[in-house]
Amino acid sequence: MTKEEFIQYCKKQGYNLTDDEFYGKERIDCTLYLDSLTSIPKGFNPVVGGDLYLDSLTSIPKGFNPKVGGDLYLNLLTSIPKGFNPVVGGSLWLNRLTSIPKGFNPKVGGNLNLDSLTSIPKGFNPVVGGGLDLQGLNGIPENWNPTNINGDIYIKNDNSNYGIYYTVNRELNFINFHI
Repeated sequence: MTKEEFIQYCKKQGYNLTDDEFYGKERIDCTLYLDSLTSIPKGFNPVVGGDLYLDSLTSIPKGFNPKVGGDLYLNLLTSIPKGFNPVVGGSLWLNRLTSIPKGFNPKVGGNLNLDSLTSIPKGFNPVVGGGLDLQGLNGIPENWNPTNINGDIYIKNDNSNYGIYYTVNRELNFINFHI
């Protein structure tokens, strides 16, 4: 999709984006519902005051790092490019990601949902104001020491149908955890 096609699509959805809004030089003061888009053009790097819905995207271009005041929905992505580190005031929804590149450490004010990951790279330490959902992992990675999670971390226990809840800034809680 070209930038011009994207701008036309947005117009049809009721959003009259300027070039400065497209490139993130000016803030978009509303929620953008762009759920039916299957691709976005390179260079689109918005600053959005509300939520940003991009749930039909299966890939994002390198350099895409939006700043979103509300939630960012990217639920169909199965991978992200190196260097993707958005700043999200609400929750970041990446439910189908199966892997993350080294250096992926987003800043998220709400929850970070990564429930299809089976492993995390060394150095993974996102800033998360809420909870971190890693229910696809089969245990706590060796030498992993997250320091910037304000809520619970949910990791599935591979020995049962139960999970563990690891609370970083309060206490460590194991719920129905069997070794």
